Amino acid sequence: MQQIGEDSMAKQTVSLAFAVTAMIFAIFSILLSVGGPSETTPGSELNFDLQQFEGKLARLEAQLERVEKTSAIPFEDDSDVEKPGPVALDTEEEIVEEEGAETDDPENSLAIRISGLQTRIEALESDPIQRGFRYLDSDSAKLRAEGVKALEELARSDPQALAAIQDMMNDPSEDVRWWSIDSLADIDSKESIPLLMNMLDDSSAKVRREAINSLGRLGASDAGPQLAGFLDSEDPETRAYAADAIGKVKFAGASEALVASLDDKNGRVRSEAIWSLAEIGAKNAAPALRKIYNEDPGDNRYTLVRSLKMLGDNEPFNAEFKRLSAQAIESEDQNKRTEAIRSLTYFAKAEAKSVFQQLTKDPNKRVRDYASWALRDDRRRR
Repeated sequence: MQQIGEDSMAKQTVSLAFAVTAMIFAIFSILLSVGGPSETTPGSELNFDLQQFEGKLARLEAQLERVEKTSAIPFEDDSDVEKPGPVALDTEEEIVEEEGAETDDPENSLAIRISGLQTRIEALESDPIQRGFRYLDSDSAKLRAEGVKALEELARSDPQALAAIQDMMNDPSEDVRWWSIDSLADIDSKESIPLLMNMLDDSSAKVRREAINSLGRLGASDAGPQLAGFLDSEDPETRAYAADAIGKVKFAGASEALVASLDDKNGRVRSEAIWSLAEIGAKNAAPALRKIYNEDPGDNRYTLVRSLKMLGDNEPFNAEFKRLSAQAIESEDQNKRTEAIRSLTYFAKAEAKSVFQQLTKDPNKRVRDYASWALRDDRRRR
C-alpha cells in the first residue's frame, strides 16, 4: 500500500512538472512570436520589461501548481450528484491567434496573451457562474463571448446576469455583441427588445443581421417599421433576414414592400417574402403569388401552395395534394413514391395521414419506412 501511494504521488509530481513545463514553453513561444533579439538583428528588442515578464511567469506557475494540487485531492463518492459541465475551452493555438489579432502592438499583444492565460487558470478555481462573470472582464474577446454563453441560462431568472449580457451588446468586439444578442433571443428576453432595436444601427452588418433575426424570434411588433426598412439593403442576406422577421412580428404594414421583394434577384429573399406575406395575412398578395405558382414556381412550389391556402386560395393545395397522393400510392418508381411522401409531409401532413397509414402496409419496405417516418415526424419545416 505504501508503494502504491508513493507511485501515485510520483505520477502526480511528474504530471505537475509536465504541466508547468508546457506553460513555460507556451508563454516563451508567445514571446518569440512577437519578436526578440537575434544574431541577425542585434539592435532589436521588445518594449517589455523582462523582469515584469518573469514575475508574471512565476505567478502563473504558482497558480497552476495550486490548481493542480487542488484537483489531485480525492473527493468522496458523489456520482449520483449532477455536476455542471465545464465551459468549452479553445486550444492554445486558437487563443494565441485570436488574442494576437486584437492589437498590432507587440507589448500590448504579449500582455493580452498573458492576461488571457492567467484568466483561464484562475477560472479553473471558480464554478461556471463565477467563471462567466470573470470572463466578461477579460482582455480576450473569445473569453468574453464564452462568459456570455456561460451566463445565458442564469439570465433567465437572475437580473444581474441579464444586465451583464445586455451590457455586453456595447462590447468593442462584433463577435461578443453578436453572441449577446443571440443569447437574449435564446432566453426569450422580451424586456430587451428596446435595446435590441438600438442594435439595428450597429456598425457591423453581421451584428445588424442578428439583431433583425432576434427581434423576429421575439415577435417584436414595435420593430416592424425598422425591419421593413432593411428590405432595401444592398446586402441580400440582410434583405432575407428582414423579410423573414417581418412575417414573424406580423407587421402588415410591409405587405407592399414584400410584394416588391417577390421580384428580388436573390432566391432566398423571394422565398422569405412569399411565406411572410402569408404570415401577415396579406390577401392582396394572393394574385401575385398565384401568378408565380402558375408560371414559374421553381423551388418555392410548396411554399407557394401553403401560403396561398393560408390566404384563402385552396385550388393549388387541392391539386398538389391529389397529384402527390396518387404518385405516392401508384407510381412504379420507388424514388418518386418516397419523394411524394416527403413533399406531403412538408405541406399537407395532417391531410395526408390516411395516405401514410395506407402506405405502412405497402409491399415495398422503403416506402413503408418513409410512411412510418411521416407519421411519427412532428417537425414541419418551411
